[in-house]
Amino acid sequence: MNTILFVETTKSGSSREAIKAAERLGYATVLLTENARFIEQREEFPEVTQMIHIDRITEATIREHIYAIQKLGLKLKGIFSFVDPFVSMTAHLANEFCLAGISADAYLKMEDKVLTRTALAKNAATPKFMIFEPSLDLKKFISEQETFPLIIKSPLSKASRDVYLVEDRKEMTRVMKSMLKNYPSQQIVIEEYLDGPQYLVELVVVEGELHLVAVIKQDIQKDLKFIITGYDIQLSLESKLYAKLVSAVESICNDLGAKNVACHLELRYVRDTWKLIELNPRISGGAMNRMIEEAFGINLMEETLKLFMGEEINLKRRHEHHIYTHYITVNTYGTLLKVTGKNYAMKREGVREVYVKPRKGTFMTPPISMGSRYGYVIASGETASKAKRNAMHAARNIKFYIESNEE
Repeated sequence: MNTILFVETTKSGSSREAIKAAERLGYATVLLTENARFIEQREEFPEVTQMIHIDRITEATIREHIYAIQKLGLKLKGIFSFVDPFVSMTAHLANEFCLAGISADAYLKMEDKVLTRTALAKNAATPKFMIFEPSLDLKKFISEQETFPLIIKSPLSKASRDVYLVEDRKEMTRVMKSMLKNYPSQQIVIEEYLDGPQYLVELVVVEGELHLVAVIKQDIQKDLKFIITGYDIQLSLESKLYAKLVSAVESICNDLGAKNVACHLELRYVRDTWKLIELNPRISGGAMNRMIEEAFGINLMEETLKLFMGEEINLKRRHEHHIYTHYITVNTYGTLLKVTGKNYAMKREGVREVYVKPRKGTFMTPPISMGSRYGYVIASGETASKAKRNAMHAARNIKFYIESNEE
């Protein structure tokens, strides 16, 4: 039977949507996961043909299971991961075993912010940046910094973890000392802070031809961290702005050697120039696949799987709807007792989907990373502003009852 091997997933979101898409396309699905809880919740994954728990996912353990699948006489058509940090690893394996033709080396550069910035050092979309080596004198390095604010990042940070805005040398010292304590041998990326509207681009490149599947304006909450709380899908951009965006994305792909990829970029428009903030070798997580499907009728995960298995893809818009997704956060620490209002929110005007992630007993925190977003509402409207209003009004109905752990 034609089989796809998936390496890791989240309980919901784009990586889970990929497995569901594979089942719809008629493939058997094998999932390797480090998450023992998924084994306990096995009945909640009906789209997974076989689920295998392993303590630690490595290239060697993936290869063992590839050989086991082949010994069973199953025809392996794809090896994929849409979860960091396994994307480039599985892309290389898909090329080796399935002749996928994925630009795996480009994916490797996208996974590491040092490699990304170095590869794009001369690109006009790259902000000013520095790489701090752990062997350098930290005090001297910080004393030489004259311009603030700055952004401090771990090269492997994901979902806003280990990404900090520092306003002065004192904050910079505190953040960098903490990062070096946690990752003593890891380089640190320091970037200029860029102020301007931020957009996410979902991109598919087929034999070097660019397809900007969706452009989404992001609403950012800056509290403990930079957290994206709103996604406003743009049905179109002003022509000159869009032309500049396409040119910037094309130059980035050329410099990375990205000929066959599905990825997403986050860019800010600063002083008439698009600047690259983040680049990740996969579709954005969370509700992104659902947002695009509601806005344009395109199941991006399904088309991505087809692309990497050599099948014909269709990225043509079936329709155009204004879609806004609002993510829900809390502002307190404590244990979740119950959640109310989900069904009522679902009945509000324009609402397409309501998702609440945590279960009773979950320890809740204010947003310290994208993982601290506890649900979302996807809504449509006659206009972009109406879609946003519908999503936010519906979200107000959802209440988290939290028992504070403070004495």
